[in-house]
Amino acid sequence: MTDETKEKAKSFLDKAKNLFDRGFSASKKAIGAAGEAVQDFSDKSVTTIEIKQLESKIKKQYSNLGEYVNSVFSKKAKSLTADDETVVKIMKEVARLEKEISKRKAALEESKKEKTSAKAQTKTDDAKKLPEAKTTATVKKAPVKAPAKASAAKTTAAKKTATKTSTAKKAPAVKTSVKKTVKK
Repeated sequence: MTDETKEKAKSFLDKAKNLFDRGFSASKKAIGAAGEAVQDFSDKSVTTIEIKQLESKIKKQYSNLGEYVNSVFSKKAKSLTADDETVVKIMKEVARLEKEISKRKAALEESKKEKTSAKAQTKTDDAKKLPEAKTTATVKKAPVKAPAKASAAKTTAAKKTATKTSTAKKAPAVKTSVKKTVKK
Protein backbone atom coordinates (compact mmCIF):
# COMPACT_ATOMS: atom_id res chain seq x y z
CA MET A 1 0.00 0.00 0.00
CA THR A 2 1.13 3.49 -0.70
CA ASP A 3 1.37 6.18 1.93
CA GLU A 4 -1.53 8.06 0.35
CA THR A 5 -3.77 4.99 0.49
CA LYS A 6 -2.81 4.36 4.11
CA GLU A 7 -3.66 7.96 5.00
CA LYS A 8 -7.03 7.70 3.26
CA ALA A 9 -7.78 4.44 5.06
CA LYS A 10 -6.78 5.94 8.41
CA SER A 11 -8.86 9.04 7.71
CA PHE A 12 -11.86 6.89 6.82
CA LEU A 13 -11.44 4.81 9.99
CA ASP A 14 -11.16 7.96 12.11
CA LYS A 15 -14.34 9.37 10.55
CA ALA A 16 -16.16 6.07 11.04
CA LYS A 17 -15.04 5.90 14.68
CA ASN A 18 -16.10 9.49 15.27
CA LEU A 19 -19.49 8.81 13.70
CA PHE A 20 -19.94 5.68 15.80
CA ASP A 21 -18.96 7.55 18.98
CA ARG A 22 -21.46 10.33 18.25
CA GLY A 23 -24.18 7.75 17.54
CA PHE A 24 -23.40 5.90 20.75
CA SER A 25 -23.43 9.14 22.72
CA ALA A 26 -26.77 10.18 21.20
CA SER A 27 -28.25 6.75 21.94
CA LYS A 28 -27.03 6.89 25.52
CA LYS A 29 -28.55 10.35 25.93
CA ALA A 30 -31.87 9.21 24.41
CA ILE A 31 -32.03 6.16 26.67
CA GLY A 32 -31.33 8.35 29.69
CA ALA A 33 -34.09 10.75 28.69
CA ALA A 34 -36.48 7.84 28.14
CA GLY A 35 -35.61 6.46 31.57
CA GLU A 36 -36.32 9.83 33.16
CA ALA A 37 -39.64 10.06 31.32
CA VAL A 38 -40.66 6.57 32.49
CA GLN A 39 -39.67 7.42 36.07
CA ASP A 40 -41.62 10.68 35.90
CA PHE A 41 -44.67 8.90 34.49
CA SER A 42 -44.38 6.22 37.17
CA ASP A 43 -44.17 8.80 39.96
CA LYS A 44 -47.18 10.68 38.62
CA SER A 45 -49.15 7.46 38.21
CA VAL A 46 -48.44 6.36 41.77
CA THR A 47 -49.41 9.79 43.10
CA THR A 48 -52.61 9.78 41.06
CA ILE A 49 -53.50 6.31 42.36
CA GLU A 50 -52.85 7.45 45.94
CA ILE A 51 -55.17 10.43 45.40
CA LYS A 52 -57.93 8.11 44.12
CA GLN A 53 -57.46 5.81 47.13
CA LEU A 54 -57.69 8.75 49.54
CA GLU A 55 -60.83 10.00 47.79
CA SER A 56 -62.29 6.52 48.18
CA LYS A 57 -61.49 6.59 51.90
CA ILE A 58 -63.26 9.94 52.22
CA LYS A 59 -66.36 8.46 50.56
CA LYS A 60 -66.20 5.56 53.01
CA GLN A 61 -66.00 7.97 55.95
CA TYR A 62 -69.06 9.85 54.66
CA SER A 63 -70.81 6.51 54.28
CA ASN A 64 -69.92 5.67 57.91
CA LEU A 65 -71.26 9.07 58.98
CA GLY A 66 -74.51 8.43 57.12
CA GLU A 67 -74.89 4.99 58.71
CA TYR A 68 -74.26 6.47 62.15
CA VAL A 69 -76.80 9.25 61.63
CA ASN A 70 -79.33 6.70 60.35
CA SER A 71 -78.79 4.47 63.39
CA VAL A 72 -79.21 7.41 65.78
CA PHE A 73 -82.44 8.57 64.14
CA SER A 74 -83.82 5.05 63.82
CA LYS A 75 -83.58 4.75 67.61
CA LYS A 76 -85.98 7.67 67.79
CA ALA A 77 -83.32 10.04 69.11
CA LYS A 78 -84.52 13.59 69.25
CA SER A 79 -81.31 15.35 68.26
CA LEU A 80 -77.86 14.83 66.92
CA THR A 81 -75.21 17.57 67.04
CA ALA A 82 -71.83 18.13 65.47
CA ASP A 83 -70.35 17.79 68.97
CA ASP A 84 -71.23 14.09 69.05
CA GLU A 85 -68.08 12.04 69.67
CA THR A 86 -68.52 9.73 66.66
CA VAL A 87 -69.36 12.62 64.31
CA VAL A 88 -66.26 14.57 65.45
CA LYS A 89 -64.06 11.50 64.95
CA ILE A 90 -65.35 10.92 61.43
CA MET A 91 -65.06 14.60 60.46
CA LYS A 92 -61.45 14.77 61.76
CA GLU A 93 -60.56 11.75 59.62
CA VAL A 94 -62.17 13.37 56.56
CA ALA A 95 -60.20 16.58 57.17
CA ARG A 96 -56.95 14.61 57.50
CA LEU A 97 -57.62 12.73 54.25
CA GLU A 98 -58.43 16.00 52.44
CA LYS A 99 -55.09 17.45 53.60
CA GLU A 100 -53.28 14.39 52.23
CA ILE A 101 -55.06 14.78 48.91
CA SER A 102 -54.12 18.46 48.68
CA LYS A 103 -50.47 17.60 49.43
CA ARG A 104 -50.42 15.01 46.66
CA LYS A 105 -52.11 17.35 44.19
CA ALA A 106 -49.59 20.07 45.07
CA ALA A 107 -46.76 17.60 44.42
CA LEU A 108 -48.25 16.79 41.00
CA GLU A 109 -48.55 20.48 40.15
CA GLU A 110 -44.96 21.08 41.27
CA SER A 111 -43.82 18.19 39.10
CA LYS A 112 -45.65 19.69 36.09
CA LYS A 113 -44.06 23.10 36.73
CA GLU A 114 -40.59 21.56 37.01
CA LYS A 115 -41.09 19.63 33.80
CA THR A 116 -42.32 22.76 31.99
CA SER A 117 -39.38 24.71 33.37
CA ALA A 118 -36.95 21.97 32.33
CA LYS A 119 -38.41 21.92 28.80
CA ALA A 120 -38.09 25.69 28.54
CA GLN A 121 -34.49 25.50 29.75
CA THR A 122 -33.71 22.75 27.23
CA LYS A 123 -35.18 24.83 24.40
CA THR A 124 -33.11 27.82 25.53
CA ASP A 125 -29.96 25.69 25.69
CA ASP A 126 -30.69 24.23 22.26
CA ALA A 127 -31.27 27.69 20.83
CA LYS A 128 -27.92 28.82 22.23
CA LYS A 129 -26.17 25.83 20.66
CA LEU A 130 -27.79 26.32 17.26
CA PRO A 131 -25.77 29.36 16.10
CA GLU A 132 -22.57 27.59 17.12
CA ALA A 133 -23.50 24.61 15.00
CA LYS A 134 -24.19 26.83 12.00
CA THR A 135 -20.83 28.56 12.20
CA THR A 136 -18.83 25.36 12.53
CA ALA A 137 -20.58 23.33 9.84
CA THR A 138 -19.69 23.78 6.20
CA VAL A 139 -21.61 22.26 3.38
CA LYS A 140 -20.13 21.69 -0.04
CA LYS A 141 -22.52 21.49 -2.94
CA ALA A 142 -21.57 19.60 -6.03
CA PRO A 143 -22.25 21.40 -9.31
CA VAL A 144 -25.33 20.18 -11.08
CA LYS A 145 -25.04 19.53 -14.80
CA ALA A 146 -28.12 19.21 -16.93
CA PRO A 147 -28.16 17.17 -20.12
CA ALA A 148 -27.25 19.22 -23.19
CA LYS A 149 -30.48 18.53 -25.10
CA ALA A 150 -32.70 19.44 -22.17
CA SER A 151 -30.91 22.71 -21.51
CA ALA A 152 -31.02 23.64 -25.21
CA ALA A 153 -34.76 22.95 -25.30
CA LYS A 154 -35.26 25.01 -22.17
CA THR A 155 -33.23 27.86 -23.59
CA THR A 156 -35.23 27.86 -26.82
CA ALA A 157 -38.51 27.80 -24.89
CA ALA A 158 -37.30 30.63 -22.68
CA LYS A 159 -36.39 32.75 -25.72
CA LYS A 160 -39.80 32.20 -27.29
CA THR A 161 -41.51 33.15 -24.04
CA ALA A 162 -39.32 36.23 -23.71
CA THR A 163 -40.09 37.26 -27.30
CA LYS A 164 -43.82 36.83 -26.78
CA THR A 165 -43.83 38.78 -23.56
CA SER A 166 -41.62 41.54 -24.92
CA THR A 167 -43.79 42.07 -28.03
CA ALA A 168 -46.95 41.90 -26.01
CA LYS A 169 -45.84 44.82 -23.90
CA LYS A 170 -44.90 47.08 -26.81
CA ALA A 171 -47.32 49.43 -28.46
CA PRO A 172 -48.84 48.13 -31.69
CA ALA A 173 -46.56 48.61 -34.66
CA VAL A 174 -47.58 51.04 -37.38
CA LYS A 175 -47.77 49.42 -40.79
CA THR A 176 -46.00 51.13 -43.58
CA SER A 177 -46.34 50.26 -47.19
CA VAL A 178 -43.30 49.73 -49.32
CA LYS A 179 -43.57 50.06 -53.07
CA LYS A 180 -41.46 47.94 -55.20
CA THR A 181 -40.39 49.11 -58.55
CA VAL A 182 -39.77 46.65 -61.19
CA LYS A 183 -37.16 47.29 -63.89
CA LYS A 184 -37.84 46.17 -67.35
